[in-house]
Amino acid sequence: MNSSNETLETISQILSRCTVMGFILLFWWWGALVLGGDFVYEVHSKFAPSMPESQFELINYIGIITTKMVIMLLFLIPCIAIKLTLRKRRAQPANATTAPES
Repeated sequence: MNSSNETLETISQILSRCTVMGFILLFWWWGALVLGGDFVYEVHSKFAPSMPESQFELINYIGIITTKMVIMLLFLIPCIAIKLTLRKRRAQPANATTAPES
């Protein structure tokens, strides 16, 4: 049982770090668009010269929302679930059985 708790703790730490790095990526992306929006558009318009700025902003907005949802669904929610499971396991007495007695 202790080994499974250690494994869950390790997975939880990995998911926590992935969540933090994902949100750092989002803040960097958002900051690049807010602080240097025109410059970012000019750089990207060289790859797609016919794209209007409104479409570029929409693509970035949808991308940020999608990335945030993926980070939350794949990293944050599983991390919270694992931490709650570990907390519940630690709260149980060591000799408690999982099956109720009749």
